[in-house]
Amino acid sequence: MSSGYDVLVLGGGTAGCVLAARLSENPDRSVCLVEAGPDYGPYEAGGWPADMLDGRQLAFSHAWETDREDRSQLRARILGGCSAHNACILLRGYPADYDEWGPGWTYAELEPCLARAERELRMRRQELDEISPWHRAFAEAAGDDTILNPMNAVGGTRWNAAFAYLDPARDRPNLTIMGDTLVDRVLLDGVRAIGATTSSGELRAELVVLAASAYGSPGILLRSGIGPESGLPVGDGLLDHVGVGMAWEPTALVDEEVARFEEGHPLFMGHITIALRSSLCPEGICDLFVFPAIAPAEEGAGYEISGAAFAMKPRSTGTVRLIDDDPRTPLAIDHGFLADPHDADVLVEGFERLRELGASEPVRRYASKELRPGPDVAAREHVLAEARGFFHPVGTCAIGSVVDPSGRVLGYESLVVADASIMPTVPAANTNLSTAALAERIAELV
Repeated sequence: MSSGYDVLVLGGGTAGCVLAARLSENPDRSVCLVEAGPDYGPYEAGGWPADMLDGRQLAFSHAWETDREDRSQLRARILGGCSAHNACILLRGYPADYDEWGPGWTYAELEPCLARAERELRMRRQELDEISPWHRAFAEAAGDDTILNPMNAVGGTRWNAAFAYLDPARDRPNLTIMGDTLVDRVLLDGVRAIGATTSSGELRAELVVLAASAYGSPGILLRSGIGPESGLPVGDGLLDHVGVGMAWEPTALVDEEVARFEEGHPLFMGHITIALRSSLCPEGICDLFVFPAIAPAEEGAGYEISGAAFAMKPRSTGTVRLIDDDPRTPLAIDHGFLADPHDADVLVEGFERLRELGASEPVRRYASKELRPGPDVAAREHVLAEARGFFHPVGTCAIGSVVDPSGRVLGYESLVVADASIMPTVPAANTNLSTAALAERIAELV
C-alpha cells in the first residue's frame, strides 16, 4: 500500500491538470495526480509524440478503446486528456449557459476562472490574414456571424493543459504524477472516501477528486457502488453537441491558394466558427455552429475540404453504463442523439444553412460539387441517418442530482467530482475552456 496523500486527483485530462497544479500550490498539501495514459514529461524535454504536438489536425493515436465503432465516443488516454488531441479552439459559452447551472456558477462568478484559464492555456486571437483561403471564403459568405477561433496554440504546437498547468508545477516536492495507472474504483470507509484502487495498487488520501471526464468519472463511481443503488443518477443526463457533416470536391484554385498560404502560416483544420440562430433558438445564445474544415489529402497532393453543422443546445440525453466491473472493459455509452425531435429540427436548419454557405459565390470558387452526402440527399434524411457528436460530453454527474454546487458527491464525504461531468447543461461552445474554468473554480472551493 502506498503512503497517503492529502489529495488524490483521479484523471489527468484538462480538469485534472488544472486541479493538481492549483491544489499543489499550497506546499503543505500533498497531491497525487493519477492518469491512465502516458506522461511524456515536460514539453521542453522533447519526448512528446509529433502527432500530439501538431495542433493543426485532430490526433487520435492515444484514444481510449470503445465498445463500438462510434467516433463520438473518442477521448484521449494521455496526460492532458482531450486538450492533447483536440482542435485547439478556446471559446467561452454565453453568460446564459453558466447562469443556468445554479448558485455559485453564474457567469459573473465563473468569468475570473475563464480569464485565468485563457491566460494559462496561452490563448491567442487570430487576425484575418492568419486564416486559410478556404476559411476566409466562408467568413466572407457568413459576414458578422463569423468567429475567428481563439486558439491554444503556440505556432503550430497544441498547447495542452499538461504544458500549461503541470509543467510549471512538476518540480514541486508535494506533487506526484503517476502515468500509465488505471483507476478501478474509489475506496470507501462507509460513506467516506479514503483513497482509490488502481493498477499500481491502493492509494490513500484525505480527499479524493474525480476528474476522469464525463465518461470516466461516472464509470469509476459506478464500479465503486455509487449510483442508482445509492440513490444517485450517476451516468444519466449525458449531453453532447450533435451534428452532421458534408464534403466537397476541391477545385484546382483551392489547392493552389492554400498551398501558397501554407508557405507562411500553419494550416489549422478549424480557423473559424460560424455562430447562427435557428428558428427555435432561445434568447441570449446562438444554437447552431457551422464549422468549415480543411486537411491535407490522405492520398496524393492537394486538400480535402469539408464542413459540419452542430446543434449547440441539444435536449436529447444519453447514458454511461458499465458492461462489467473490469476497468479495462470499454464503457457502454449511449448518446441518445435526436431522441428529442427538437434537436433534429434545429440540426436540419443548420445543415441547410451549411449547404447555402457551400453554394455561395465566395465558396464556389473552391468547392466544385457536393460529394457527401450528395445534392440529391435531403437535409432531414441526412441528419436522421448520420448524426454524431462533437466530442463535448457533459452532464453524467450533474450539479444538483449527483454533486452539490461545490462538486461534493451527495451523501458521501471527502469525495468530489470536478470535470465536465458535473455540468448540468452543455454550453453552446466547445467545452475545453469551460472545463478548465470549472476546475479552477472547484480548486478554489475545496
